[in-house]
Amino acid sequence: MLRAGAAGIPVLLALLATTTDASGKTAPYEPIAVHHLSVPAGYSGESEPDWLPDGKHLVAVVASPDLSAPQLAITRLDGSHPKCVTCGLDTSVVPGAPDGAAYGKPLPFPDGKRLMVRLGLRPGGGGSATQNFTYGVVECKPSLADCQERSLAPIIMPGGGIDQGTQNREGRLSPDGRWFGWTEFTLHGTAMSIGLLAKYGDQYDLKNVRVLNPSDPLGTNSAAWRAQSGYFELKNFTSDGKSVLYSTTYDADNFDTWRVDLRTGKRTRITRGIDWEEDVSTSPDGGSYLQFSSRGFDRMPIFALMPRPPFIDFAFFSWVGRYELNQVNRKCLLEPWLMDTGGERGTYFGQPVDPRPGTGWDNRTLGQWSPDGTRLLIWQARGNDDGTPQKPGARMVIADLPARKAIQKQANNKTPVPDWAPVRDSYTGFLANSGTFTVYGRKAGKATVSMTGSAFAGSWSVTYDNYSDDGKSFLDGTESTSQESILSGIQWNASLTLRGKHTGYLNANLKISKGENGSGGQVSGTVS
Repeated sequence: MLRAGAAGIPVLLALLATTTDASGKTAPYEPIAVHHLSVPAGYSGESEPDWLPDGKHLVAVVASPDLSAPQLAITRLDGSHPKCVTCGLDTSVVPGAPDGAAYGKPLPFPDGKRLMVRLGLRPGGGGSATQNFTYGVVECKPSLADCQERSLAPIIMPGGGIDQGTQNREGRLSPDGRWFGWTEFTLHGTAMSIGLLAKYGDQYDLKNVRVLNPSDPLGTNSAAWRAQSGYFELKNFTSDGKSVLYSTTYDADNFDTWRVDLRTGKRTRITRGIDWEEDVSTSPDGGSYLQFSSRGFDRMPIFALMPRPPFIDFAFFSWVGRYELNQVNRKCLLEPWLMDTGGERGTYFGQPVDPRPGTGWDNRTLGQWSPDGTRLLIWQARGNDDGTPQKPGARMVIADLPARKAIQKQANNKTPVPDWAPVRDSYTGFLANSGTFTVYGRKAGKATVSMTGSAFAGSWSVTYDNYSDDGKSFLDGTESTSQESILSGIQWNASLTLRGKHTGYLNANLKISKGENGSGGQVSGTVS
C-alpha cells in the first residue's frame, strides 16, 4: 500500500485509444496510475531506486545534510523509513574510488543479500570524459532487508580504469546474478562486455569476458561497416537472462535500441524513429519494454533526419551525447514509455508513463519492473542541485499497472555463455582501423571513408558517390569530423544531397565544445 502522503495520478489516456501497426494489428493502451512518493523528513532526495527480490522493499540512493556523500538505504514501498546499508563502509577498497565516494545505481542480487553498486558519481550526473566509474558489491547478513553485518568488495575490471585508458560505463547485473555487463570506452571505441562474477577472497573478478559488438570482417561490405562503425552502449539484460539490450547508431546519429540473443548472436532492432532511445528494461513476463526516449522533444532531427550510414559517426555522436546530456538539456531528454516487445512499427511507439510529472520535475533513468510485473519504479529530479529537506531534489515514483496480473518469478533465467562472441583479449575495436577505404552501397554507388587517429583524437571523412543501400534513395556529397582532443571538442562539416524516393540536403558547420562544468557540451555554428 502507498501511504496517504503519496499523490496518485491516473493516466486515463490509456483507456481511450489504440494504435495500429503496419500489419493492421492493434496495440491497446493500458491504464497507468502514477504515485509520486514523498521524501522522508530530514532527507533531501531519494533516487536511482530498485526493488528488492522480495517485492516488499526498495533500495535507493539517499541524500541528506547529515551525509557527507549519497548513500544506499533500504526503504518501505512508500519510500519511508530508510535504513542505510553503506554508511561507514570504506570505499577506498574499490580501486579508483576516492574515500567517501558517492554510491549510485544499486542493483540487487537475486539472493536478497547483495547489491551491485557504482561508486564515485553523484546520482543523475552525466560524467565527464575523464570520470572514473568504479564498481563493487555490498554484502549484508542475514539479508538486505535486515542488514546486521555489512561489507564492501570491489569488482576488479579487466581493463583497469581511467588511468589505464579505459572508462567502464553503466554496469548491469544479469537476472541470475552471475554475469556483470558494462560498456568499455577505450582508444578503439566502445565495447559491450559481459563477464562471469567470481569471488576470490575479498574481491570479485570477471571471468570468461566476451565482447558483444558485431565483429565480422569489414571488407567492402556496407552491412558490416554499418553494423560496426557506430557508437555502442550496453543497457540491460532481458528478464529471462537470454538476451542483452543495447543502444547503437546503425543509422548516423540515430541512437536506437537493439537486442542480441546470447545463445545465437541474432540481433533485432527494437526502435527506428529519429529519437534518442536509451535505457530500457523488460517486464518479468518478457512481453513489454520500459523504454526511455526523447520522443516528442525533437532533439535529434537536426543530426539524424538525413538518412545515412554511421561510417564516421563514433566521435561526433559521443559529443552529441554530451550536448544532449548537459545540465540543461538532460532535464527533458529521456522520458519513460511503455511499449510491447514487438517494438516500434507503423504508427505504434508505445505510451508515456508519466507525461505530467509536475512543475520543475523531470524523469530520469533507470526504470525497474516489480518482481510480479504489476508496477514500475522510476525516479525524478528537480533542478541541478542536490535539494534540501525543505525542497527535495529527487523523488521516487511508482506506476501501478492495474490491468496486469501478478506473475511468479521465472524459474529459468540463467544467462548462457555467448560462445559466438569473441573473448575480450582477442577483440579489436572499429577505431583501430586507419587509412582510406572503399565501401560499396548494397544497391548502388560507393562511399570513400578516411580514418585517422583514435577515439581520443583524430579526423574522419566520408564522400558518397551515388550511394544507396535500398536502391530507392541516393546520397552524394561529403561529411567530416575532426576532434583535436576528447577533452576539448569536435568540428562537424557536411554537404550532402539526397535524391530519389526521398530528397533533401544537409549542410553543417558546427562545433561542439566542452561545457563550463566540464561534463556537458555546448554548440556553435549552423546546420541547414
